Amino acid sequence: MKQKTALLRGQKFPVSGFTLIEVMITVAVIGLLAAIAYPSYVDQIAKGKRTECRAGVLQAMQQQERYFSQMNTYVKVASTATSPPIKVFSGDNLNGSACTIASVACQADASGTVPTETQCIEVQATPRATDPKKINYLYLTSNGQRGCDVSGTRTTTDKTCWP
Repeated sequence: MKQKTALLRGQKFPVSGFTLIEVMITVAVIGLLAAIAYPSYVDQIAKGKRTECRAGVLQAMQQQERYFSQMNTYVKVASTATSPPIKVFSGDNLNGSACTIASVACQADASGTVPTETQCIEVQATPRATDPKKINYLYLTSNGQRGCDVSGTRTTTDKTCWP
């Protein structure tokens, strides 16, 4: 910062300020830092939401097992149900939750047999916002299988879903 003197009403006083080049360098440095920090920030927010979804899936599966021990069957619940016996969102309330949760019948096993609700249930958590990793939903079955649907393909090996 340069100091200059100027004459104002016959008095000399120091005039200080930033030059245009100093301001441009400062703006460039801030822009560079923001360009580096913003993607990391977005990834951390997405990780937090996926963690909330996993917790919601585990809680819903615990509720399913409790229901099974009382009624001897699992219950299918859509994420749009009005008064379900199983929680249908991951957070404290629907508006603030990261995921909606649905309970559906398990998919067919390797032999092609589709289990009934008395044998198996799958709890799915669908993110309410777009996930940067293109995760459509996380799932957990009552048989202990867990995984996610990434860009339309179900996988159990993606460590992004269940680390």
